[in-house]
Amino acid sequence: MIEGCQESAFPANSSTNYLSVIPTAARAASLPEYTPFPYGVASGDPLPDAVIIWTMLDSLAARTDSSIVWQLSRSPEFTPPLRSDTITVTAAHHYRLKEDVRGLQPGTAYYYRFGHRGKWSRTGRTRTAPAREFRGQVRLGVVSCNALEWGYFNAFEVMAQEPFDAIIHLGDYIYEYASGAYGDTTIGRLHYPRHEVVTARDYHQRYAQYRRDPQLQLAHANHPFICVWDDHEVANNSHTKGAENHNPELEGDYLTRMTAARAIYYDWMPVRERASGELYRSFEFGQTADLYMLDERLAARTAPAADFSLAALEDTTKHILGQRQLSWLSGELATATGHWQLIGNQVLFAKLDLSNILPQYAVNLDAWDGFRHEKSQLIDSLRKYRNPNTVFLTGDTHCSWYFEVEPSVDQAPPLAHEFGTPSVSSANYDEFIQGWDTLTVAKYRLYRDNPHLQFTNLSDHGFLVLDITPEKLSATFRFLKDIRKPDLREKSHKTFLLDYVHHHAR
Repeated sequence: MIEGCQESAFPANSSTNYLSVIPTAARAASLPEYTPFPYGVASGDPLPDAVIIWTMLDSLAARTDSSIVWQLSRSPEFTPPLRSDTITVTAAHHYRLKEDVRGLQPGTAYYYRFGHRGKWSRTGRTRTAPAREFRGQVRLGVVSCNALEWGYFNAFEVMAQEPFDAIIHLGDYIYEYASGAYGDTTIGRLHYPRHEVVTARDYHQRYAQYRRDPQLQLAHANHPFICVWDDHEVANNSHTKGAENHNPELEGDYLTRMTAARAIYYDWMPVRERASGELYRSFEFGQTADLYMLDERLAARTAPAADFSLAALEDTTKHILGQRQLSWLSGELATATGHWQLIGNQVLFAKLDLSNILPQYAVNLDAWDGFRHEKSQLIDSLRKYRNPNTVFLTGDTHCSWYFEVEPSVDQAPPLAHEFGTPSVSSANYDEFIQGWDTLTVAKYRLYRDNPHLQFTNLSDHGFLVLDITPEKLSATFRFLKDIRKPDLREKSHKTFLLDYVHHHAR
């Protein structure tokens, strides 16, 4: 199934320079001196006939109830606007406007903007998903883990300047830590509030800080996002009953904290809200690809196994998805009609043996390896539906990975593939564990102990690009040269090409 791979390095003085209709230079953003929309604009969850558009008023501009007008057009000059409406926003949702615009044309670019008391927001550009009969190329960006204190969001600015049908964000959109607890404060990017965020007000202020970042604003303004939370949207290694980074004696009731964090997430993110409160959902990109976004944190995850013993790891009461979500995913995969099945997955699915490198983390209990009962159930479903064109897209680790999932010993295609995206800025192994020679560790330990591991990069930041047609999937890891200052130069990239495998109907 692997047709080949390519690797290249860009010259030290090179810089991406892609044409974009929307101005994208973060340091030359032509916003007015004052705008009632300081957090920018965003869109998300594209369907063939609908898309979410989002903005939030500056609380200083808002009154008890304030009105925002929104416009949507095929033209960036809005001549004329195709759709327009005026919405009252309230303090209960921090004066955010989140509109599910329906009745749109599939596979179509639209422009949108917001107005308040005679002042307009910047113009956003979005795109609906293609029609179900579409069989052409789809381009998706994949990102995760943008910790503000660890560095600049250069990856987002680069992505803003390139064409994408959507950007998939796999979580850790914010980090909850106090300033200096996790990061490199020498570059001067300090968390606000300075203390660890615990209350609804704290989370709101932290999102407000992140969404003022000009590079993140550019990416949101130019592309629709498909987002899901991971743990740091609440607290490190979070689940439904607690988190590794939550102290009830000092920080109060965990359920109160988790409920507040969820509510604030929905206020700030351009995701389509469901009456059930569930975040896991699916998207179709014509006949080319189907995408299933999982919630491996707050839907039904239990506390992880207490140790590495077989009994603890195979405990049937431990859940990462829960039976309801697992049944939904298995049913979706069993009836899928798209050529490629993409699974938006927060934590590593493939087995990763670190016993000879980090014995204390020989098994990552926070990943699927720590929930073997449900992992076995999903593997059984994958075997039953027998579609080797299944691709896990994974965040969380801050490193780049390509695994063959359950590779066959008889030259048959592997059960699935897994691509782990690098972090936008969050610390990877060489930054978090001082003195590591990551190339040596990978070459002489990781590849030897994990023969199904085809590629890893433990030291570079960036993003993943998927170029997909019905017959091929190209996955390109794009690595940025620096995150300690605004710098759009790319260091290198590596591409893997997968051929679609024709398989028997289930």
